[in-house]
Amino acid sequence: MQCALCGKAKEVNITRPLCGECFLKDYESRIRRLIQREKLITPQDRVLVAVSGGKDSLSCAQVLYTLGYSIAVLHVDVGVAACTNPRTRNVVERFCEERDIPFYFLSFSEYLGVDMDEFFRKARRPRCATCGMLKRYVFNRFARENGFTKLATGHCADDIARYFLKAWVSGSKESFLWLEKLKPLTPSLHPRVVARIRPLFFSLEQENYAYTKFRGIVVAGCTMCSFFLRKDSWTEMLHRIEEVRRDFALAVARTLARQPEKGEASDTFQECRICGEPTNREICAVCRVRERCSPLTPTGRSGRQGGTTQEAR
Repeated sequence: MQCALCGKAKEVNITRPLCGECFLKDYESRIRRLIQREKLITPQDRVLVAVSGGKDSLSCAQVLYTLGYSIAVLHVDVGVAACTNPRTRNVVERFCEERDIPFYFLSFSEYLGVDMDEFFRKARRPRCATCGMLKRYVFNRFARENGFTKLATGHCADDIARYFLKAWVSGSKESFLWLEKLKPLTPSLHPRVVARIRPLFFSLEQENYAYTKFRGIVVAGCTMCSFFLRKDSWTEMLHRIEEVRRDFALAVARTLARQPEKGEASDTFQECRICGEPTNREICAVCRVRERCSPLTPTGRSGRQGGTTQEAR
């Protein structure tokens, strides 16, 4: 089979047969058009990319770098024994060093001042949900405190489709209201909330995998999701649906992107009584769990407000 664009031998066939060179051009040009059309990044923006070390987040960082945007990378150590992977930080740090991208490293346990195994035990929710809650909290707070105006994540069409399936299965109004916020751009609705961008919103996981392959990017997967098998069950459901409708993930992403976002007015938020982060309750979800945990000792600063960051260079 030949490449649909240049006639060379095809090297990948996801949405259509393409050679490696044409795939890279097509992938990057689609994301460039999305960024320009939705105004995801302006010349005045400082963009922080949250990178786990997996194919999606590294693809996000690479494509923004390739397109010429000025970015920095944040990598976090979750600090839970089941998902700690010493190789992951090395992979992300080397990726940044090779491209001269500012690199920040942050430890959840030091930043929050608690033992993370204890935090996850006392969170009273699924571990992957707890991890997501923590990342949203820490990414936003770190980005704001360090002067970044946009926070970029590697969420792709497959992720959006999985979120849709979870909301559909749960049937809860809150889940569907949360889906309204899933757009290529989630603007800031509060002075302490950093706007989020998802440049890979209309890209597939298979495309991200192929992109890292053709760009020669070394990846390191998160072991938490595979350890607890939660993501795998939703992925299996998604794959079964795509056996019937191949473009299901992209169709969901396109539909959600077209839906008007009602959002929440800034006056519906209040600042957490403990940490000052935006929340719709007196105490935010992270601090409610943190209050049930023992503070780390010894610590060089307050266990409730502690944190460390590190930039390579």
